[in-house]
Amino acid sequence: MKKKAKRELIICLLGALICIPTVLWLKTREREKKDFVDKTGIETIGTVIKTAYGKDPGVPGLNYSVSFDFLYEENYYTRFGFSIMGDDYVQAIVGRKYKVKFLPESPIITAQIYLNEPVYSEDVNIEKEQERILKTYK
Repeated sequence: MKKKAKRELIICLLGALICIPTVLWLKTREREKKDFVDKTGIETIGTVIKTAYGKDPGVPGLNYSVSFDFLYEENYYTRFGFSIMGDDYVQAIVGRKYKVKFLPESPIITAQIYLNEPVYSEDVNIEKEQERILKTYK
């Protein structure tokens, strides 16, 4: 094996040794943050304002997301591009209301929508919410 090829192989292996644990650590922290919001966050109701899916370069499979807004202390907050699983994507209906939890010190960043917990009592207002969404998010 040539010196250049050996050096490139060593650099790749070192990169993998650094990257893999870092990615795992970041994923663990992300899960811990979601669990913390789930356990201690303020609960409210949010409305799905957009659904999206697509392929990101370098990431296998499709990525699914929803954008939603929610009211807290008379202010609307909007969370764009909240990543979800494909199974949840099927349940997400624009204009439907769902349970949302967030931390008051950073509501937009910490907001999580629970698409498996729709607020069916609000379904009578879906058309009205869809009109509001069209006017607000052109």
